[in-house]
Amino acid sequence: MSQENGKLPQQSGMRYGLHDNLPLKELISYSVQHLTYFLANAAILPVIVGGYLGLDQLGLASLVQRTFILCGIVSIFQALWGHRFPIMEGPAGLWYGLLITLATSAPSLGKGLDVLRTDIEMGFIVAGLVCVLVGVTGMAGLVVRIFSPMVNGVFLVLMCLQLSPAMVKGMLGLNNTNQQVDSASLLVFILTTGLIMWLTLKGRGFIQSIAVLIGAGFGWLMAILLGISPPVNHYGAQVSTMPDVFAWGMPTFDIGVILACVCAALLLFSNLVASILGMSAVTGEPFTPAMVKRGAIFTGVSDLLAGLGSVIGFIPYASAIGFTAMTGVAARKPFIIGALLITILGIFPQVGSFFAAIPPAVGNSVMFVVFCLILGMGIKEFTKVKLTNREMYILGISLMVGVGVLFLPQGVFNSLPPLFRYILLNGMVDGILICILLEQFL
Repeated sequence: MSQENGKLPQQSGMRYGLHDNLPLKELISYSVQHLTYFLANAAILPVIVGGYLGLDQLGLASLVQRTFILCGIVSIFQALWGHRFPIMEGPAGLWYGLLITLATSAPSLGKGLDVLRTDIEMGFIVAGLVCVLVGVTGMAGLVVRIFSPMVNGVFLVLMCLQLSPAMVKGMLGLNNTNQQVDSASLLVFILTTGLIMWLTLKGRGFIQSIAVLIGAGFGWLMAILLGISPPVNHYGAQVSTMPDVFAWGMPTFDIGVILACVCAALLLFSNLVASILGMSAVTGEPFTPAMVKRGAIFTGVSDLLAGLGSVIGFIPYASAIGFTAMTGVAARKPFIIGALLITILGIFPQVGSFFAAIPPAVGNSVMFVVFCLILGMGIKEFTKVKLTNREMYILGISLMVGVGVLFLPQGVFNSLPPLFRYILLNGMVDGILICILLEQFL
């Protein structure tokens, strides 16, 4: 293949390059495969986090709808005008972990979940504006240097540790109405987790890439057989409908939530850079700084849309690199068609209603597997630096303060203004800020 006809050079190893046209049969099959990949990664996490944010089943169904629509739209934006690679933009585990952390700490601050949701909308809007500014000014490299492997590791480890009590409760089937271990929920959790882990470790090719979807389907079937699956509710007779803007209400301002969202958005720049570099290597497309600049701008746009659309933020999925290498197809057209299909599915409320009925045991299983990997990624970040006494002091102080705050009495900071209460009571934010300051000035 020659570059003159718009195809990638042979050494890329791709069956089809970024600009290639596919025969109709293959275009259809690869488009459907991309749709399956979108569904596997976008259908489950919104339901789990929406439950923590206090949404009822109607609210969860609408959240899934909006997630599907925006997931497709922002993926197309990046493929056409951003970094221009076929990298899915999907719900970010980091964003979900952050918002669950905020939700679990909100009661200690006297904040209702309905207010927290509108705070989150504003948090995403501000984070999006910051990301656009970083992209326009070309400061993405500086941000990546500030959010070093040490800071990234502290962020990921503290987030997972803060979430672990909620996950263990979900594993045991404990909730506001049940304070005893539910054996059926525990069984579904163990079987679902085991299957997802087995497929992730032993599966190959496409099966491995949809391990979560397969595991969730199996767990859902088990929950139905054991009688612990909630019914699928159908709301209204509308065949299709467009979700509302600011579905959670008009945005409200909370500096603590905004700081947490901006930190998370900037931290995810390292994921953006890694995804672009990886896809460049797989496809043979030369890497340029302009790719990162454009990608950063449209990452900000996706965060803005997350605030406007009342969904959880998106992230370029690094697993798309393996997906592309596996199929040998880097062509944009089937990717864009797959993104269009997930957007169209989001218009139908019945689709959202179906996924909103995912049993809690299955959702907690998926969340547990995801955050085990995220915790491992955090620990792996520490291996990227040489751990001298300086680094061990930085990590030790950041992690000990961050974890120690988790065990403080809830009312210990009640005498302080709300701004400082929200920051100081959030061990994850405390640990990150301490790590950044120590690394820059120690």
